[in-house]
Amino acid sequence: MEENQKKCPFCAELINRDAIKCKHCGEFLDSSLRQARKTESQVFINAPQERKWSPGVAALLSFIIPGAGQMYKGNIFTGLVWLIFVIIGYMALVLPGIILHLICIISATSGDPNRDGG
Repeated sequence: MEENQKKCPFCAELINRDAIKCKHCGEFLDSSLRQARKTESQVFINAPQERKWSPGVAALLSFIIPGAGQMYKGNIFTGLVWLIFVIIGYMALVLPGIILHLICIISATSGDPNRDGG
């Protein structure tokens, strides 16, 4: 071993005595530099944000257009089915249409589309 060399404490290879970083293993020899490197190299992965929805908005939309509240929550197919059934209910008789429309509004305010899976 030469006078101007020392062993790396991480990989035991010979490095320059004044080295800050080992050229063989890439580790910083100074603990504060090593800690700073670990902090900088950390990757923060944000969890996908859940889509926020309001039961009041869903109810209002379903009141105006049957099934629109379900579509607002992301349940497009369910919203279209509600729209068709409420229109058929109104065309058959007014009372079935009103009953279906109220059930549609209540259905739009309940449940969590993020947990229900659609």
